[in-house]
Amino acid sequence: MHSRIVKEFLIVTALAVMFAACQKETPVTVPPLQNYRDGLNMFSIDLPSGWQQSSEPGKLNVYNTQDAWNKFADPTSSSKPGVRIYIYAQNVGGQKLQDVVEQFKDNLRQQQAQIDPDVQATLAGNQAVKVPYALRLDSKNTIYGYAILTVADSVEYGYECQGFNKEFKRYAPVFDTVATTYHIIPKAVAKEQLPEDLVPSTTTKAFQNDYFTIQYPDNFTATAGGASGDVKTSVNIKGYFQDCTIQGDVLDAKKLNVDKVFDQNKGNYPNSKSQKIQLDGLEAYMISYSPVKGIQRRVYFVVKNNNWIRLILTWNEESQKKYSANFEQAFEKAVNSIKLK
Repeated sequence: MHSRIVKEFLIVTALAVMFAACQKETPVTVPPLQNYRDGLNMFSIDLPSGWQQSSEPGKLNVYNTQDAWNKFADPTSSSKPGVRIYIYAQNVGGQKLQDVVEQFKDNLRQQQAQIDPDVQATLAGNQAVKVPYALRLDSKNTIYGYAILTVADSVEYGYECQGFNKEFKRYAPVFDTVATTYHIIPKAVAKEQLPEDLVPSTTTKAFQNDYFTIQYPDNFTATAGGASGDVKTSVNIKGYFQDCTIQGDVLDAKKLNVDKVFDQNKGNYPNSKSQKIQLDGLEAYMISYSPVKGIQRRVYFVVKNNNWIRLILTWNEESQKKYSANFEQAFEKAVNSIKLK
């Protein structure tokens, strides 16, 4: 009898251990990284390829998914939780490192965050302070995060990571790896001439695949992508700025005409305006909206030979204004040049 009880206890214990092991969150593998250079030429950093970006000169927000972007914008939404990296540089005059650390903490205190003790760290090779914290939103959601702060040449540089609930710990390898790529661009270098692909060229060249041909500024780069999820193939066209791009995707139209494709997908673009247009002689739709403040986006829908071609134009209003770079006009010219196959 005793041996049977012991045996049953051991079985239950083993199952409990196995269950606990299954519940452990698997760390995320660090994805391929691609370099980003700030619009003010103050810093550069390598970011996970495919993550969603929202930037303005001196500031950059990166989200692992569109859902994460939505969740951070509105934590009460039904969007799936994710993670965020925020990188910035701003002039602070005569302030010292401890001054900017205390200001950061004051902002956290206003949000009633739990602040853990400071940790001595480095950022871009400079002495820095790491401030870990937790911000409880409700009974189900807590945002965990930390910021690494440093001051160099009267400029505050910040690297902040946040994640909802268990996502924060899962993405720790990504946060740590990206932090090591943070590079401060000295002021003397920042004043040098910016890259020639800063402003879209009026001269164009062609990109083509099995589905369409499109003309784009010849000082920009077109990078083709393979199949991923519902996307058969894609192309990303961009120059210096990561948030001024043309994205072209080809998807299966599933025997639907353009009206039905549009009806089924327009809900993915809230607070938008739409109109029916023509592309390469075919009926098409255009949606205009702003995913976040300062960023403008247009999405085009057209169908040919049971292929849904989706074109996404994105540009930063501040970059366009600051550098007199008419991304909107150049990108519209590219869309109007498209030839469908």
